[in-house]
Amino acid sequence: MAEHSSPSSLRIIHATLRAMKDPVLLVDANGRIQFHNDAFQHQFMNTPNIETVQELFPITDDFFPLQKEAVISTTHQLTVTAIEATDYFLVHVAPLKIEDLFNSTLDTALFITDSEFRIQTCNEVASTLFRFEHAEDIIGLQATILHDAKEIATRRQHLEQLNLKDLSDAQLFLLHGREAENEWTYHRLDSSTFHGRLYMTRLPNDTYFLLIQDITPQKQIEWHLTKSERRFRLFSESVVEAVIFHDHGIIIDANRAAEVIFRTKLEKMKGKTTLELIHPDHHARVLQRIEEHREEPYEVLGQRADGTSVEIEVFPREIIYNNIRMRVAVVRDITERKKIEKMLEREKNAIMRQRDITQSILQASNEGFLLTEEDGSFIFMNVKARKLLDVPGIAPSKIQERISLIPNLDLNTRFEMLRQVEELLAGKHSELSFRFTLQRPNESSPLYFEFYATAIKKEKSRISRHGFLFVFRDRTEEAKMDQVKDELVSTVSHELRTPLSSILGYMELLRYKKQSADRIERYVEIVHEETKRLTKLLNEFLDIQRLEGGKQEYTFTSFSLRDLLASTVDAYGETVETHRIDLELPEDPVLIFADEHKIKQVILNLLSNAIKYSPQADHIRVILSANPEQATFSVTDYGLGIPQNAFEKLFTKFYRVDNSDIRKIGGTGLGLAICKEIIESHGGAISVESEINDGSTFTVVLERDPRKEWN
Repeated sequence: MAEHSSPSSLRIIHATLRAMKDPVLLVDANGRIQFHNDAFQHQFMNTPNIETVQELFPITDDFFPLQKEAVISTTHQLTVTAIEATDYFLVHVAPLKIEDLFNSTLDTALFITDSEFRIQTCNEVASTLFRFEHAEDIIGLQATILHDAKEIATRRQHLEQLNLKDLSDAQLFLLHGREAENEWTYHRLDSSTFHGRLYMTRLPNDTYFLLIQDITPQKQIEWHLTKSERRFRLFSESVVEAVIFHDHGIIIDANRAAEVIFRTKLEKMKGKTTLELIHPDHHARVLQRIEEHREEPYEVLGQRADGTSVEIEVFPREIIYNNIRMRVAVVRDITERKKIEKMLEREKNAIMRQRDITQSILQASNEGFLLTEEDGSFIFMNVKARKLLDVPGIAPSKIQERISLIPNLDLNTRFEMLRQVEELLAGKHSELSFRFTLQRPNESSPLYFEFYATAIKKEKSRISRHGFLFVFRDRTEEAKMDQVKDELVSTVSHELRTPLSSILGYMELLRYKKQSADRIERYVEIVHEETKRLTKLLNEFLDIQRLEGGKQEYTFTSFSLRDLLASTVDAYGETVETHRIDLELPEDPVLIFADEHKIKQVILNLLSNAIKYSPQADHIRVILSANPEQATFSVTDYGLGIPQNAFEKLFTKFYRVDNSDIRKIGGTGLGLAICKEIIESHGGAISVESEINDGSTFTVVLERDPRKEWN
């Protein structure tokens, strides 16, 4: 993205967004609102003094600063896209449709043609500009019919001289209408003509977008100025242009306008050289023209008597006066014209930037948009739609044909989708919504999509009689979140129910039945253990919430990892009756700089897992090693083991290995996720090595404390 955004660029963006009908707003990377259109104001800005998008929508802080693109699902779906060449992001609260561009207030004719350069769509300005009563009269015409045939032939001949031959009409216009200004003569239906400026670009499927701006008033002004210049040269004393007579560069006479332009008196001009009226930087060029008797007009920087500069246009001629050959120079002050030309150049550049930004907005949408004609033939398809549908260059040209060829779509889903699309095209429905799944080759998880469409009927518009808008939305991430939610509900309900049921059962035995002292002691011990289990479960939920929210506080101190492992293993071993813990420690105390309580929590979690998931073994092994930069400790069990396809998700929250023996043991799937968050917050790493029925080894690597030696 650009480091700066110019005021002119912002004005263009504001104008573009203001013309859009859907609610959109412009924000910076931190979500601060820079601009919003009227639709957004009407729908969302009900409360004054709102400064950020977070105040309007429930967005968590982890979305900021904004990246290149994102889809945020809140009370509304917000599609965030970066705007090229700016520091800002566009937030769509509703899908952007292609007709928004055609229904905008842009006072220019807009066309979309097919690959044969026949007009398929136009806006109302186009039909008005070309004097067509109905837009249907334009649809289907060759775009070249609107242009002057002789002018096309002349330009084609010029390109052929440049060895650009056998060009199609579309290629001819593209060569003239891409980056530079391109003026053409256009013919209206009533046989009148006007001057226009053409901007043209290629759309997907070899279709074309044309923008034609009427510049007749400007051309009329230029024509009148040219005519005036010719007439005024014959009446030098009655014109505003300076008329200067000179012989071999020595000024003989001049008119009143020369005194005004060069801010001096005629008496002071006579006898001086014409070069004294020219800026020194241009003396050589002007002197050469005089010596070569050249008569073509030219522009040059003049110099007034007071030392200031003036932009002038010179029309030199040689005349015979009293049998003496002399030169006359008609000099015109073009300062204002130059200002107008610069203004027009800026306007042209602004229009081109507006065109580029508008195209970027259309193409940057995170949803796939596809606009078709009444029979399903493609008119427009953005990059996302092409990517989702995987449409090659030789793909079918109709939506129903494309659906028939979507890969990895099961037969029943394909049939139902095709049936609904056919009914929509036949007019039985005005809209449809359909969800489907694509199973990716060599991938365990499928892709989830939502496909919806609506008919576009413009009874009062001349754009099109009938068409359809199809939208493909990738909802894979939403489906994954739904799955995580379901797993969370299932895990939490199961893990909470087990200790609570046990506590309730034993408490009822103690309350309603007389028990022996030994049983009372055993029941109380069981209730105590289940309460500890429930407390541990709740603490895990709170820990993972604090860690993911960035609210976990750490107290970093320098301590011996060797001593922490020794004391933790010793204390934990006293509570374990089924396993022996073999501990291997170096003589080096292994000093690290970390939160001692959190590192101990990781050690306890790994010890607990090692014993829990090795029910048939009688021991586990803990090893600490170190080098000058890093400390490494590992916990090895000789139990059930973990399949390799589970390694990738093992440290994600709520994940449980899909194995009946492991699932019998129970657990929330939070312990390893908490370990990973703690270790990575310390700049370390945690990994696993395992084989089924051959145990597992979890390894933690931490940076050593480089600041001082252990005493």
